Amino acid sequence: MHISQVAVLALALSGTSALAQETFRSQISTGGVTGTYYVIASPLANFIAENSHIRLTPSTSGGGPENLRRVSSGQAQFGMTQPDTMYEAWNAIPPFDQPLRDWRTVGIVTPVMVNHVLVPEESGIRDASDLVDTTFAIGAPGSGSAVGMTRFLETAGIAENVDAVMLPHQDYPEMLQNGQIDAFSRLGSVPAAVVEELAAQFPVNLVDFSALLDESNFVEEYPFYEEVTVPGGTYNGIDDEVTMFGNAGYIIVHKDVPEDIVYEFTRLAYSPEAVEHVSMAFKGVNLDASDPLAGNIGPVHPGAQRFWEEQGVEVPEPSLQ
Repeated sequence: MHISQVAVLALALSGTSALAQETFRSQISTGGVTGTYYVIASPLANFIAENSHIRLTPSTSGGGPENLRRVSSGQAQFGMTQPDTMYEAWNAIPPFDQPLRDWRTVGIVTPVMVNHVLVPEESGIRDASDLVDTTFAIGAPGSGSAVGMTRFLETAGIAENVDAVMLPHQDYPEMLQNGQIDAFSRLGSVPAAVVEELAAQFPVNLVDFSALLDESNFVEEYPFYEEVTVPGGTYNGIDDEVTMFGNAGYIIVHKDVPEDIVYEFTRLAYSPEAVEHVSMAFKGVNLDASDPLAGNIGPVHPGAQRFWEEQGVEVPEPSLQ
């Protein structure tokens, strides 16, 4: 058993009074250092540490699937993931080879995050069908970007004609500029920092998925995704609107983290003060206390449920049971 799990169980057995006195140390598993999850978790952890006895250490990871594995195993107590990953983990659907069900939902944390697929403007790649015969970096191993993009390429019928590679996120910008890859996918809320940074350095385009999304009925087949249209002008030099796909991000927690800890975490994380604090570092946060479980399909942790019900939020029955 991990040391962190021992601490959790000790606190649970020692009663509420101990919870009020002891520092609760834990990890929150996020993503790459420039990704949406990490840049939200870092200021959020600082805010919670300043206002409670909960100490969260943000840890980098490959993204949503890896975060769910870490939380379910107890390696991390908190994490961030998406509904498609929840569904796959619960039902042992690849990339998961066994059911992972020792996690619970806290609430929404990001607006819909989309798979931004970047290419050099000079490449002439405009539509997802143009990715045929390219070297396409679909995401880091174990990331939500890689899983979702693999699913899309297979559903659209072009997977066998795309050289899809999985590499660390941080390598992509330089590899694209050097011509080592033709395109890369990065999952993030709009606007995505990596797109803004690259668009400021050299001309880039975002690949439009509208035609193949319609032809493949991708969203109908996988309803935990949705189409997202990014208006022209959102990014420097990209004047046309672009349609992509994605879903929102959620905070999850190990089911054995004590109820009072999760209650306090939820109360603080979704306070107006926390939203303001996190927004100073990153605008793409959605700690929405008015509709915190919109789109959630997983069971809610009792500590979070207690807080939401006190706020008058209806906690629906999970579709994963």
